[in-house]
Amino acid sequence: MKTFYTILSVVIRPEIDEKLSIGLIMINDSQVSFLVSENKLQIVKKLVSTNFFNGVKTSLKLIENSIANNKRKRNNIQRVLELDIDDKSDVFNISYFNYLSNYNNNVISFSKPTFISLDYSKKLFLKLFEKLISEYDFIVQKKKPENEIEKFKKTFYPKVSEYFSISKEISSLQYKDLLMPIKVDLMGKNEVEVFANTIDMSKNLRSVELGIANLIHINRALPNAKQFIISSEPSKSNDVLHRVWNNFREAKGFEYVDYLESERISDYAKKHGVVPLI
Repeated sequence: MKTFYTILSVVIRPEIDEKLSIGLIMINDSQVSFLVSENKLQIVKKLVSTNFFNGVKTSLKLIENSIANNKRKRNNIQRVLELDIDDKSDVFNISYFNYLSNYNNNVISFSKPTFISLDYSKKLFLKLFEKLISEYDFIVQKKKPENEIEKFKKTFYPKVSEYFSISKEISSLQYKDLLMPIKVDLMGKNEVEVFANTIDMSKNLRSVELGIANLIHINRALPNAKQFIISSEPSKSNDVLHRVWNNFREAKGFEYVDYLESERISDYAKKHGVVPLI
């Protein structure tokens, strides 16, 4: 059997046969594939009554069960149901879909089967879906680019693991004067405790304030501890953050280290024989 496809549509207004395409089925000798646009379904939901939309979902579920035989596979875009020929029911043939294209249940309609000369492949199926049903469903939301501080933490922290405990929590169980548990980026000890915390100045003011508050709590509970603040200069266009950055950079009780000069911390650890605190 040659490869063919059929388009599934929802009948939005039966009186004028107005439809909205929502899904695609493609079939050949060895496979059946089925995909529905979640984006288009949300549009349908806004255009029809709740009862009608529930009927749409029920119809799609019946199709899913028939095609997938309860065997589901997923790709990285959304659900694609596939069925190998060994599982395929006899109903998945050209005659059956010709019948469906002529059958009108006023909920889901099927287009007449269209044959294509290309061999079946997942890539071809998804390309057809993108072209015929919904390009929007294939817009991959790009992950927010990792900022320089996050990159620094991933590369620098492992390098100093022989000297520091990484991302551990201390509390009043260890130091009675701590008012609350505090997570510290780097924790070590020689003759005194040695802490290093990173303040990401690309974040909002509230996040920066919380980071600084943790430093102050540690300083009050362990005034003799060595504390490094790792950060970078924020944009001068943000007056408030830039002023905060200048304040903690010059504050007593802390040693400021630009993340580009982080070797100062590893050099200190080597020189003073720092070992992990926990």
